[in-house]
Amino acid sequence: MSIKKNWVISILIFGVFLIYLPALANYFSGDDWFHLRISQISSIQEFINFFSFTHTAQSAAFYRPLPTQVFFFVFQKLFGLNAWPYFLFVLICFGYSLYLVYKFAQQQLENKAGSKYFAPMAVLIYGISVSNFTRIYFLSAFQEISLVIFSLLCLISFPKNKTKAAIFFILALMSKETAVVLPILLVLFYSKKIYKNIISIVPIGLILLVYLYLRFMVFGGVEGDSYIWNFSPIKVANTLMWYILWSYGAPELLVDYVSSGLRLVPKFFTDYPIWWKLITSLLLGTLATSGMLFAKKIKNINLSQVKYILLFLIAILPVLFLPSHKFTLELGLPLVGFSLAIAWLITNKPTVFSYIFLGFYISLNLSMNYLTYTRHYSINRGKISREIITYLSANYQEYPKGKNFEFINDSGNYGDDWGQSKQISQSISSSDLFRVFYKNPDIKVYYQDYSDEIPKNAILINLSTKQFLH
Repeated sequence: MSIKKNWVISILIFGVFLIYLPALANYFSGDDWFHLRISQISSIQEFINFFSFTHTAQSAAFYRPLPTQVFFFVFQKLFGLNAWPYFLFVLICFGYSLYLVYKFAQQQLENKAGSKYFAPMAVLIYGISVSNFTRIYFLSAFQEISLVIFSLLCLISFPKNKTKAAIFFILALMSKETAVVLPILLVLFYSKKIYKNIISIVPIGLILLVYLYLRFMVFGGVEGDSYIWNFSPIKVANTLMWYILWSYGAPELLVDYVSSGLRLVPKFFTDYPIWWKLITSLLLGTLATSGMLFAKKIKNINLSQVKYILLFLIAILPVLFLPSHKFTLELGLPLVGFSLAIAWLITNKPTVFSYIFLGFYISLNLSMNYLTYTRHYSINRGKISREIITYLSANYQEYPKGKNFEFINDSGNYGDDWGQSKQISQSISSSDLFRVFYKNPDIKVYYQDYSDEIPKNAILINLSTKQFLH
């Protein structure tokens, strides 16, 4: 790669890095406290337990030991509850994933005629996507970035080094379960090489079979209302539609304001009296110009472009049948296929629509990044968590023996679904913040919205409750 190309991609990645720089000011929230708790270990055996398929005190609901238990263990040992180094590491890894998107895009053009702007454009499309927000601002979503890194390293390595590809496949599986699609993607992109040497894919297949047995027969599945499989074609089509819209730049919050028949509910216009016009106009403009580009270039589409679309569909397949569990953070790997497909549309014999679409896409995603920053749960819950840590540090540096903490509502209840103390419970993962802060896994914290009974010797936190809810 020439020095000029090095500078171009470096500046591009650095520019994307600046977009997400505010993440360094964020704090732990929600599941972060759970992962911090289970990663507070004191023996080698407990560290080994991170990787166990049988459940231990160090197990989580999902088998993702590298970007959860190991990540939180290492950084907690190094930096304690100082959150910004965690977020800096996530940002650096995200930047590296962008470089791998660039390398993978370049690999697709090898020995083929293609635009020199194809790979940088793919990085731009991927990097500024608002769907990255949760993956960067919520530390417990780091597995998505880890998955992308090891998946792309597997795909990039496979043609020249099968052993490295197999190792990266294992690391991807230890990052997130959806890495099971990688063997399909390898066949998709390297079918000719595999056909000539079928044994080259056998180690990957054996690793997959062993993993599937251990993951589903030993570790087991996940229970919960949001993890109910639904194979209805209508539900699948609806779920796919949302992942496509989010890929283009629709804010995740939009899903809460769309009723049957794709009608916007009136609450959308009252909750976002100014923003709704910007959201709808930019989104419609992005979709319309994208459609025009596709219509003009559909005759020129070849197998390579079909592969990009299939990459998106195959990577999203594991979550398509979970309609109650659709979130933008799931787009980490599928967005690679989307970015390659869109980059080809823009750079292959660019027209005026190419530049108009790019203008709409950039405007939509940058503005939605800002809007998401003002509303996202990881930001607000992080503020609540930081306030409580500050409160405990100032007033209860040591756990008061024989006492219990209870958060009570300092004004009228907000309702059965979302009271004040319930918000705090969601932000600090019930008792986990206290267990981490005091390094005691047996502490139990009480909340008025979950129980009307006040525990004995309770320390009631009510005046502080309101100040925690920004």
